[in-house]
Amino acid sequence: MIDDKVKIKCTKCSQIFRERAQKIRNGFQTNCQHCNRLITFDTSSEDNNIRRALMSAKEVRMALEARPKEGSVAQV
Repeated sequence: MIDDKVKIKCTKCSQIFRERAQKIRNGFQTNCQHCNRLITFDTSSEDNNIRRALMSAKEVRMALEARPKEGSVAQV
């Protein structure tokens, strides 16, 4: 089973927390769970932690979409 959460490293406190990959998209905002800093996910951000989280979330979403559905398997 594929884990649908992505690790995010806060730039301010350097702590790592996790968020669902379906939520993390360009323009999404969340607060760090440790220091409560507002983190805005933007593809043009200079912060490597934000860009890394966006790329990881995109990869997880593509992997989840590519896997076959359990209920749609053809019966022979």
